[in-house]
Amino acid sequence: MKTRISFLTIIISAVVLWSGCTDLKDGLPLPVAPGVQVHLPSWIDTASTNFHGTFANSDVASCLKCHGQNYNGGNSKVSCITCHKATGGSIHGRGWVDRTSLKFHGKKIAAANWDMRPCQSCHGATYAGGKVPTSCTTCHNQAGGPENCATCHGTTNPAPPRDLSGNTAKTFRGVGAHQIHFLGSTLASAMFCNECHVVPGPIYAAGHIDGTPNAEVVMNNPLARTVTNERGTADWDSTLALFTPNPTYNASQFTCASTYCHGNFKNGNPTFAPVWTDASGAQMACGTCHGDVTKPTTLEKALPKTASEGGTHPQSTSCSACHSGVVDATGKILDPTKHINGKLNVFGQERDY
Repeated sequence: MKTRISFLTIIISAVVLWSGCTDLKDGLPLPVAPGVQVHLPSWIDTASTNFHGTFANSDVASCLKCHGQNYNGGNSKVSCITCHKATGGSIHGRGWVDRTSLKFHGKKIAAANWDMRPCQSCHGATYAGGKVPTSCTTCHNQAGGPENCATCHGTTNPAPPRDLSGNTAKTFRGVGAHQIHFLGSTLASAMFCNECHVVPGPIYAAGHIDGTPNAEVVMNNPLARTVTNERGTADWDSTLALFTPNPTYNASQFTCASTYCHGNFKNGNPTFAPVWTDASGAQMACGTCHGDVTKPTTLEKALPKTASEGGTHPQSTSCSACHSGVVDATGKILDPTKHINGKLNVFGQERDY
């Protein structure tokens, strides 16, 4: 009888101890002998296939169970920070900050559909450190830290390049002519993102990071819809129709058509449909939006449609004689804010036409 009671006592005690360990309660007794550990010795050997960085990189949250919410020891009494802080390493393992590595954190976050919320469990709501002594904002130093628009697309500003796939060439649809529209040029003023896209508020707002491939192009730009040859304007001509742009984007051909900005205006070239991914610069040449690019000189190329071409513009290439506020005698644009702005600058006046 004594033997049975002792045996049962041992079994019950073992179950209780096992249960206590699995619940990872505080105040567990120290190992009964020196050197007792959960992990193999090769766990800290960088040359081993059992190196902890290989495993922790994919599931760093599991380390918290034993090493505590701040990795300073917890139930295990072994601090991860001791080594990682001293060596400048990362609890995420090798490659986490190496862009060339398959384990680069940007690639991991992209694979998680750009969800950075798990990062906040350790780095805090503002990514400035939280439970770990490492701030994401050291590198991601723009407003919002990692949640800044330029983290996923763009670099110094939200407009690509880079696109979501890391492409930087204009021939990629995600890059295209973003920068020249966002920053402006010697020909025209800058545009805002919401003039072509629905710009989300918070990063996780509905419709932003979703299952729909590619960015939605909605063509909200009011300038692109500028109507010309309106009855009642000083330059109205009853022999011409009303020019009413209807901006459209062809997602398969990457073209923008029927926009005021690119020729659909009085005496312009309404059928011009520039290709978003063109990298040659030819689509910015004088004559594309108004005139004829096949002509020999810049001023001849820029000449808008005359009466013989179905327009009303005088047969004169002295642009600066009438439009001195915009262009000089050589055809160089002097003030981009007065060019492609929905107005006609003539004899010093900015007027509807």
